[in-house]
This record gives sequence, structure tokens and C-alpha cells, in this order.
Amino acid sequence: MRNYAIVVAAGKGKRFGAGKQFHLIHGIPMFIYSVQSFHHNRHIHTIILVVPKRKIETTTQLIKRFKLEKVKKIVAGGKRRQDSVLKGLNQLKRQSGIVLIHDGVRPLVAQSLIDKGIKLCKRHKAVIFGTAIDDTVKETKNRRVVRTVPRRNLFLVQTPQFFDIKLLKKAFRQTIKFDEYTDEAAILEAQSIPVYIFQGQRNNIKVTRKEDLGLIEKLL
Repeated sequence: MRNYAIVVAAGKGKRFGAGKQFHLIHGIPMFIYSVQSFHHNRHIHTIILVVPKRKIETTTQLIKRFKLEKVKKIVAGGKRRQDSVLKGLNQLKRQSGIVLIHDGVRPLVAQSLIDKGIKLCKRHKAVIFGTAIDDTVKETKNRRVVRTVPRRNLFLVQTPQFFDIKLLKKAFRQTIKFDEYTDEAAILEAQSIPVYIFQGQRNNIKVTRKEDLGLIEKLL
């Protein structure tokens, strides 16, 4: 059985103010750290990288520079996240195996998390990781508090997310195209396909705003 990683680095970075995946951290573009995590993992055989169309040539040079031979395809992203993921997924001709979907702006994914996710996915077919919410959560409307949301069963979800390839492809084929999903698990959830969640790692941080960079730089 072969395992594949699709690293999605095609976002515009609106909240960041620029294409954050190409922001240099210690002289290295952020998404390269994400790709390296999978490249160095013995369970990952092939990496598909999804980037903005205008960045394909630059990305190709970077992949050569950092000698990331497991990256077999670099493809242009789509309008939405799910469109970009589907473009990467379409590069996989096999129906068997496991595919991991990961954010290019999550540069701190640990080898142990990748290993654990693959092992769990062999059993459960669709596996995600997340961290429990510690803070009180309020639902609001027009800045007025509507209610306090019970936090006991709430998680902040991370990537990579792990799926049986055949199952994820089937879910994408049956997705209503005008619906928008913020992660791949939501596509399966919309079709009542079971997704299993396990405890993630606090350091697996997603860079969203510029103020996130200080901590990332220290941790790297």
C-alpha cells in the first residue's frame, strides 16, 4: 500500500496580507518546511504540491534547490480550498492507499503525528487530529452574546487529515459543487461518512496572521 501527501499552498493569504506560504522563515519559504516533513517520513511515497499558477515555475526551482525528490507533481490551485485539493487528488491514479491533506502554512507537523495518522487511517478510513478547546466559547449576533456553547466535545481541527483514497475520491464526486467546505473532513461529514478525531499536537500551528510568525520562528 502506498501513501501520498497533498500539500495545499495555493491560498491568497488575505488575513496575512500576502501569499504567506512563500514568506521566508530563517531564509526558507514556509511551505518548504511542510513539504520536508513528508519528504523525510519513511511512510510517505509521493508528494503532490498545489500552488498558485503564477508560482509554479518558482516552486519548481525551490523543490530542486532543496532536493525534495518525493514531490512528483506541482499543480495550479483552484478558486477555493476544495478545488485546490481536488486538483491534487486528480493526480492520484490509484484507488488504493492513503492520502494525507496538509496546509502548506502548518510548518511544524511532527513525524510522530504522521506515523500515528497513517496507522489509525488503516483502521478507520477517515482520521483527523485536533486539540480540545480550553477557553469559554460564546455564540454572538451583532456583538450581543446569544449563548455559551458547551466546550466539552469541541475541538480545533488540524492538518494533515488522513483518508482512504477511494473513499475521499468518492466523497468529492458526490459533493454539491456550490457548497463550500473549510476542510476535507467536512465533505465526508456532509455525506454522513464517519470521520474519527484524535488528540493532536499543540505545536502544529497554522500561520494565519503576521503576529503568528514570532512563535513559529522560535519553534523552528
